[in-house]
Amino acid sequence: MSFLDKLRKEKMQSMREKDKLKTGVISLIMSGISLAEKEEKRELSDEEALTFVQRELKQARDTLDSIPNDRQDLIDETNIKIEIIEAYLPEQISEEDLEVEIEKIIEEENLEKLPKSKGILIKKTLDKFKGKTDGKTVNKLVSKLLS
Repeated sequence: MSFLDKLRKEKMQSMREKDKLKTGVISLIMSGISLAEKEEKRELSDEEALTFVQRELKQARDTLDSIPNDRQDLIDETNIKIEIIEAYLPEQISEEDLEVEIEKIIEEENLEKLPKSKGILIKKTLDKFKGKTDGKTVNKLVSKLLS
């Protein structure tokens, strides 16, 4: 069963349960994947489809950061959206484990611990852990290790 098929099945289930929030989140993810498939004129792999889940997660987190503190209803709703989206991602790698892996990449690639290595290091890390971490976390950890 492809990732998109799984989403369709879960969307139908959430519609039966009358869970409008979950249905809406799944619809957003599905529409992003469907649009990309039409543009590419091919079916996306599950790994490629996960990039749309990560994009929605990033947008939801950005939205959460921009919500005023006095709007607790919106904060709660956005937190629920984030939980729903995270359920579709593979288990995320912890920052501690990611830091160890970045150190290994530095050794394997014989990179200097200088700011000029940052771009290469971020790219290699994101390629190696596609879907298991996000760019913001990788950027933060690489910056920390290179300083």
